[in-house]
Amino acid sequence: MEYMAFQTVIGALVLGIGSYIIARWLKIPAILFYLVCGVAAGPVGLHLIDAASLGHGLMILVEIGVAIVLFEGGLSLTTHGFRSESIPIRRILLMTLPLTGLGGAFLAHYILWVPWKYAVFFGALIVVTGPTVIGSLLKSVNLTRRLEVILHWESIWGDVVGVLLSALALKLLEVSLSDSMANLVQHFVLRLIGGMAFGALSGLVLSKVIIPRVVRLRDPALPGLVVVAGALGTFYLSNAILDSSGPLAVAIAGFFLSYLKAETLNEIRHFKEQLSSLFISTLFVLLSAYINPFELAPYWPRMLLVAFLLGGLVRPASMLLALYKTPVSLAERLFVGLIGPRGIIAIATVAYGTLVVGEGRDEMVLLLNLTFAIIFFSGAVATVFCTPLAKMLKVLVQPSGSGILVAGVNSFSTALASFANRYVPVVVMDRNTPTCLLSQRLVSEEVCLDLLDSDVYEKASEEGFRRLLAITNNDALNELIASHASIHFEPDSIYRVLSSSHDEQIIRQTPFPTRIAFSDTLYSPDIISGLANKDAALKVLQPGEIGPGVVPLLEVVEGGKGIRILEPQDLPKGESLCYVPSNVREE
Repeated sequence: MEYMAFQTVIGALVLGIGSYIIARWLKIPAILFYLVCGVAAGPVGLHLIDAASLGHGLMILVEIGVAIVLFEGGLSLTTHGFRSESIPIRRILLMTLPLTGLGGAFLAHYILWVPWKYAVFFGALIVVTGPTVIGSLLKSVNLTRRLEVILHWESIWGDVVGVLLSALALKLLEVSLSDSMANLVQHFVLRLIGGMAFGALSGLVLSKVIIPRVVRLRDPALPGLVVVAGALGTFYLSNAILDSSGPLAVAIAGFFLSYLKAETLNEIRHFKEQLSSLFISTLFVLLSAYINPFELAPYWPRMLLVAFLLGGLVRPASMLLALYKTPVSLAERLFVGLIGPRGIIAIATVAYGTLVVGEGRDEMVLLLNLTFAIIFFSGAVATVFCTPLAKMLKVLVQPSGSGILVAGVNSFSTALASFANRYVPVVVMDRNTPTCLLSQRLVSEEVCLDLLDSDVYEKASEEGFRRLLAITNNDALNELIASHASIHFEPDSIYRVLSSSHDEQIIRQTPFPTRIAFSDTLYSPDIISGLANKDAALKVLQPGEIGPGVVPLLEVVEGGKGIRILEPQDLPKGESLCYVPSNVREE
């Protein structure tokens, strides 16, 4: 049994990470790969994974996974996003989630004939969309910033609400509804207040007391490890004081840690994201292997019907109703209503309930399979139809249409920004305040900010800026800026103009090297000098006008709806801004 348990954990870990790699390679959510691998490797498949061999250890892993996922989710939230979309977020939490829960309970009761107390438990847990799935979805598809903020906030706090409500519903399974309603309301309010208070206190202590002292030890690995221990300790102690308050407490702690801008916050986020991905992938495979779909084969047509009605009718209707007369457009309402994949919290909650419940195990196994069906159905819809639906509803932002942050103020960068700003939003940033202020007349918008401050990139990302072009005269500084920007932007969207030929080794030592913009033989000081001395000029040329010696810089694409930053050897297919030396004869 011990050998099988070891094989189960290792097998789930390998299959989970392998699924995650494949999904990132294909740029689609990994959830379907997790589910298929879990079932295929489980007792109904290859018998490589047997979740039952873990015994009570599975419950422990589930609780640890839930704590890490919710803490990492809270850590990724920012107040800027909430302030920009506070009305739709509040309406979703106060209207969409309850309506979805009620709809799920009714469907489970009237289609699957599940007793009401089990149907209520199902309705409580199925409201969650899940940051694990939404996060990978947002990495795969560039949506409007409003949709990104709404989906992200709903996934985090929807998870918290779902865990709290399903914990109350588990209490309901043990007693009759009429005798326990007042106690349940009191139970919920106490857990809500207690979890928020304990989480806020924990985040404050971590940020202001523990982390600053750990940083003084000058060990870069320690802050992340301490925060993980703090998150798990918060989850455990809050649950020990007030049963079921841990999920809310750990999410609040993560949010407070982010809000208070703890030292080494970026490193902590990166470490937590890696750990969260590890637990998510492993748990998804483990819990999928725990399911035997053939055991309830006669119920599957009705379970799929429930999944279809919940995702195709209940959620869209509740979302349209909740977001009526808000700044959210009809297209955005339809998208967020139709794309609502469930994640690890939903299946972890029902699996936990199945493991701890006394009587009614048959009903809980049915709900476990139903939740699996809904996760699979909603995940398939999100994976297959997300991009086509976003294109059809015109809420998809092409990479060439996203805003550009230009790092470094000089005559070359401001000229590029002035041209690009005709087609996409552009902001020029510089740490040197006098330089920035003196050149404000050269371009429409400049910001004199610290380029190494991650808060700058958080705010920029929330305003639709997803690309960085570093044009300082120092390669090392360009790489340092890029490393901070890569936390918030995709590595493929970060570019640098070479400043010299002496720092090539810096780039090679970077795990995710930035893209070299324009040319690998032409350096920014030479360009600036050439423009200042009239030895070169920036001209807008058509493809047929570009000859030897001319360096294409920025290409206008999609009928003027975007700008593409060109790399060495790129041949523009449309109108482009080019660097033209004076010794190049124009044809």
